[in-house]
Amino acid sequence: MTAVVDHDFLLRPLPAWHPKAWYFAAARGLLHSVGRLSRGIRIGLDHGFDSGVMLDHVYANRAEGPGLLGRAIDRAFLNAPGWAGIRNRGRLLETRIVEAVLERAGRDRPVRLVDLACGGGRYVLGALRRIGDKADLSATLRDYRGQNVVKARANAARLGITATIERGDAFFNGDLARLGGVDVAIVSGLHEIIEDDALVEAHFRQVARILAPGGTLLLTVQPDHPQVEFIARVLRSHTGKRWAMRLRPLDLTRRWLEEAGFVVEDVTMERLGIFGVLRARKAVDDGDDL
Repeated sequence: MTAVVDHDFLLRPLPAWHPKAWYFAAARGLLHSVGRLSRGIRIGLDHGFDSGVMLDHVYANRAEGPGLLGRAIDRAFLNAPGWAGIRNRGRLLETRIVEAVLERAGRDRPVRLVDLACGGGRYVLGALRRIGDKADLSATLRDYRGQNVVKARANAARLGITATIERGDAFFNGDLARLGGVDVAIVSGLHEIIEDDALVEAHFRQVARILAPGGTLLLTVQPDHPQVEFIARVLRSHTGKRWAMRLRPLDLTRRWLEEAGFVVEDVTMERLGIFGVLRARKAVDDGDDL
């Protein structure tokens, strides 16, 4: 693993004389010129490299662009370690969703699943397809961006999956309150793009409130990234600002979860060691009926 880069350092401009500043400037120039032949780079420039539209293209993993050159550039872009890790994470999360739902199946009511920030929804829709009729399941997929909701609905229609797919803000108590009594909650790729530690810490308490006793939280984690400085100096996020990721140690995430009333059951890293899926259970008070 690489040494974790300080987040404040990523936000500070490099001195104009620094060789890295020249390198990153050249990379930005290539990105905005010949890079636009890649559909993925074009999506990133138009919508943000951390956007749901961008991740849907990454999950699809199909090189697109005008001519052989455009497709070759897009293939090189899609093969970057970070994007390869994202796809590994998606497959891992899909499996964890299937496991969590089947463990809760067979009760006197449907298993209630919610993805609080689904983007294009490919990983959760893949899990729903694998589950099929093995569980009585009520699934809700949410995203705060309308374009992601449209994409997720299109992906669901293509796969023949029935689910409630709607707009919703993962951090707004009013939207969360309408869910109530969730058995399996998914928070994927969301905290990694949030710089504010206090917002993420508080979000665990928000999620705990909507989970049924003994309910499962599936959370993606990113304690390190080999390209974190390149990304911060060259790419823009969905906000239009520099994409400076805040990498959080697993021990910190574990502490926040425990303080919010969760028991961390396991953490599984994908094979590149960049991303992982953490599984936590809402602690059960004496007298609670699972």
